[in-house]
Order: sequence, then C-alpha cells, then structure tokens
Amino acid sequence: MTIFSNKTLFNTHFFYLILIFLFSFFINFYYAKFGSFPIDTFLHYDSAFKILNNEFPVRDYWIVSGFIVDFFQSFFFKILGVNWFAYTFHSSIFNFVISALSYHFFISFNVSKTKSLIYTLSFATLAYTISGTPFVDHHATFFLLIATYLIIQVLNFPKKNYLWVLVVMLFFFGFLSKQAPTIYIILSQGIILLYFFIKTKKIDSIKLIFFSLIFFTILFLLFLIYLKIDFKLFFTQYLDYPRTIGFDRYDKFSKSFEIFFNQYKFLFLPIILILIIKFKKAKNKKLYFSLKEVIIFLIMIAFSMSLLFHQIMTRNQIFIYFLIPIFLVLLESEIKSLNIKKKEYFSVILIIFTIFITLKYHYRFNETRKFHELEKIDLGNSVPAYRISESLRGLQWITPSFQGDPSKEISILKKTKNKIEKIDHEIMFITHYLFLDSIIKKKLNSPSRTFTLDGASIPIRGHRLYPNYKRFLTQKIKSNNIKEIYFLKHETISKRLVTDYIDEDCYSFTEDDLFFIFKINCLK
Repeated sequence: MTIFSNKTLFNTHFFYLILIFLFSFFINFYYAKFGSFPIDTFLHYDSAFKILNNEFPVRDYWIVSGFIVDFFQSFFFKILGVNWFAYTFHSSIFNFVISALSYHFFISFNVSKTKSLIYTLSFATLAYTISGTPFVDHHATFFLLIATYLIIQVLNFPKKNYLWVLVVMLFFFGFLSKQAPTIYIILSQGIILLYFFIKTKKIDSIKLIFFSLIFFTILFLLFLIYLKIDFKLFFTQYLDYPRTIGFDRYDKFSKSFEIFFNQYKFLFLPIILILIIKFKKAKNKKLYFSLKEVIIFLIMIAFSMSLLFHQIMTRNQIFIYFLIPIFLVLLESEIKSLNIKKKEYFSVILIIFTIFITLKYHYRFNETRKFHELEKIDLGNSVPAYRISESLRGLQWITPSFQGDPSKEISILKKTKNKIEKIDHEIMFITHYLFLDSIIKKKLNSPSRTFTLDGASIPIRGHRLYPNYKRFLTQKIKSNNIKEIYFLKHETISKRLVTDYIDEDCYSFTEDDLFFIFKINCLK
C-alpha cells in the first residue's frame, strides 16, 4: 500500500505525523525529568562527554555494552551542548522516529489511519518513555524493530531488495547497542529468512546480505583503527566477557510458569488469538494464506519471543509492553481477513482494550518511574537539579538513596565538586553518579562506565578474565599518573574495586568526612 497516494490522504497523514511527533517526543521528554537512579538514568552521560574529550569506550574505559549509544549521545552533546536537554532530546527524538515508523507499519497492514494513530500513541507511551533517558536495551530493541519493519517491507515488495543493506546496518547498530537481544533476533529471524530464500530461490537477497555484512564489518574495523581502539581489547570487553555474564544468568534462571504468564498475559493474548485464526485458515480451504504471510508472522514471533527471552534473563525492569499494540494491530488485520459479520465491533473492542492496557502500564511505569527503581518514592519531594549544576536544568532531583532529603544529597554533590576541583594532581574517581565528570572541572579518569562486584560490570576475582581487567586498570593508573583513588563514603560501592586489583603494598588507605581515599604508592 502506498501511503501518500493522493493529496487528501497526504494531508491526513501529514497531520497525523505532526500529532505523533508532538505526542511521542514530549511524553518522553516530560516523564524523563522525574527523579533519578544515577547508574541507569545517566548511563551514557559521562561516557558521551568523554568522547568529546577524546576518551573512547573500550580504549579508555571498560564497557560491556552500549558502544554505539555513547557515540550517538556524543553527537547530540556536540550539537546541543552537554546538558540534560540534549540528553533527553536524544531519547525523545528516538521515541518519535520509532513511533512514526510504527504508524507506517500499522497502515501497511490495512488498518485505518485513525486506528493506526491510536495504536501508535499507545506504542509511543509504552516505548522509550518507560526509561525516558538513553538506555542500551531500548536502543538495541528499537534498532532491531526498525530492521524487522524493513524485512517485512521487502518481503511485501521484492523490488525493494536494496533495503537488505539497511537491515544489515540496523542489526550492526543493534549489536553495538547491546549484544542481547540482538544475537537472539539475528539467529531466529536469520533461520526463518534463510528457509524462505532457499524455498523461493532468492539467491540475490542472500548475496546482498552477505556483501552488506562484509562491508559493514570492514567499515567498523576501520572505525576502530581510526580511534586507535585495540580489536583484542574490544573482543575481550564486548564479546568475550559479556558472553560469560549471559551464561551465568542462564544457569541461575528459574521462574514459575504462573508468574511468567501473569506478567506477559496481555502480550500472549493477541498472539494466541492470531494463531487460532491462522489455524482456522489452514483448515478452511476458502481462507487462503501464502508462504510470505506465514514468514512475516514468524518474523514477528521471532522478534517478540527473542525479546521475551531477553527480558526474562535481564536484571532490568520489564520494558517490552510496547509489543502489545503491535500484535493487536496484527490481530485486527487477521480479523479483517475473516468472512464474519460485524467485524467492526471486534475492532472497537481492540481499540478499547488498547487504551485500557496503555493506561495501566503508563501509570505503573511512567507515572511512578518504575523502570528506574523510583516506584516507591514520592516524586513530589524532588528538587530542581540545576542546584547541582546548571547543565542539569530540567531534571527534578530525587534518588532512592536520599528519598527523604534530596537537598542533602545535592549538598554532598556540590561539596564533592568543590573539593575535587581543588586537587592539583591526577586522581581516579569511582562513583555511580555518572554525570560528575561533565560538571567537575577536572578529569576523573574513571576506568569503567559502571561499577559493581556482581560480575555485571567488570570481571571479578576468580573469573578467567580477571587478569585482563586488572591489567587494564593498572595500565590506566600508570599512563595517567594517578596519585589517589576516591570513593564517596555514602555510596554503596565496594572498596574491593581497589583492593582486589591493586597489590596491598602499593596503596595506603585514608578517609575524610566525604571520601574514602586510596593513595597509590607503587604498581608492580
């Protein structure tokens, strides 16, 4: 279906796209400002700032995911300045782009433009808004969703075979945002597509995908060379180490079917109904569906089930409820294909159900900021974050650590800023406040984007890659001539981040009213 087929239709769609922009952009921009869980809210803030100062992921700080998200955010910082506005502008514009493309996708399934608008507004409410700020899972997921939309587009319109190049590029972007769920989706959708290509003898598509893969691989390797990022270091941090995290979570995974189904029942419901309709078509010779139709459905199922598996395995809050309006659209399209009376009543029921589900999850995740662990906090107690730094204007500051007195936390952070700026030698600052590097007028030399000793951030003692991180840390201390390593006393960051990686005779420990301080004496 061609969307802009006549002037009236063009005007209608243009007006709807304006509505989609206003809604999807500003709902994300608005809800992003309420509260902060620093380690997640600011996950790409300082790391993007560092790129502007020629400090690059992998080479200068240890990462396990989000390679490309840092670079995207650095672009927004470069254009709009290093501030909260530029940070949330990034995620808000992303929410608009994926919402607009979803609207186009819904229209392609022969759903009316007004209903598609309603489904799109539901999608926008449940998509990036749940996080509000740039986050690896969301970027990866939505790059992959756009790729899935393009796969279905090229399956419907074989003359658009060139779209496979964009599909491969988006898979690269997805993988460089987060390895899982990207690898699950590539494998599952790849098997389905390979069967389809062989069955329909589409050798040209296989060749185009293969050469696109070669092209983007070479391009990425050249990018690493240009930034002087050692590929072995990239392999260790981004490929080898995260794989061990995934296996560890798989081994420990256990969940009852009842809890699992209850959490995702509104996603399973439309999928089950679609399957019932397709089985009905299979039995009824008058209701025909093609191999292409089956493949498209399997591509969507592969996408959703891969995300579902990833969601179960990840330690983050649930963020995949945006799939519900997508599958409700597919369900409506299936109902339209049936030869039954009063089909319009089913459509109305689906719209009402969509609105109900959207309001339910909107309140749970957006109003309470559940994704960032703020659901039990009274957001009304927040205070303006510009009291920390003018660059944070627009954010209402309150965190789980100081939910009863956010002003006290702000006072500590301002005191931290003032003390650090007065130090006249090189230090290393280890903190969960991943925006301090950008507001303190002194290089903080953080060795990793995040810091935990549960194995999710860096290899811990006993892990086979522990020597790699120890070598990475000590080399950073040596090359930057670090004299002291600082911890904020009120943060729950283990001092083992030093004691497990630096020999005991190479440091001395002291503290003041604000910091734990390790003075570096030597490094063997």
